[in-house]
Amino acid sequence: MKKAVALLLCVMLFCALLCGCGAKTKVLKETDEFIVITPSEDFVGKTLKDCMDDLKTRGELEFTVNNGMISSINGIDNPADYSYCWMLYTDDAENSNDAWGTVVYEGKTYASATLGAESLVIAEDCVYIWVYTKF
Repeated sequence: MKKAVALLLCVMLFCALLCGCGAKTKVLKETDEFIVITPSEDFVGKTLKDCMDDLKTRGELEFTVNNGMISSINGIDNPADYSYCWMLYTDDAENSNDAWGTVVYEGKTYASATLGAESLVIAEDCVYIWVYTKF
């Protein structure tokens, strides 16, 4: 019985160590108006909103959706006149268009996303950047 309990504890410890070693989604707030999301491999094939929902559950990001559009991030709202708006940029070449605008982060250029967070499927090793932009 003691051996079975010891074996069970070892297995549980091993599983806990494995779970702790996995890469987690990272969210970096460069400024209140510049949010960088680097999804973990677990989110490849899921939508950016799925990833953002996970960050929200973990208390690392706050956002609201209004009519299918991200309308607020971390308490900063799009105004009614849309003079400012949260815009999404990515290095996912299949789902971005540099003719729609770009941002530079750590020396790399990211193009405007062609889809919103609810439709944009996360690609492997891609970064997603929300920028509060004045129009």
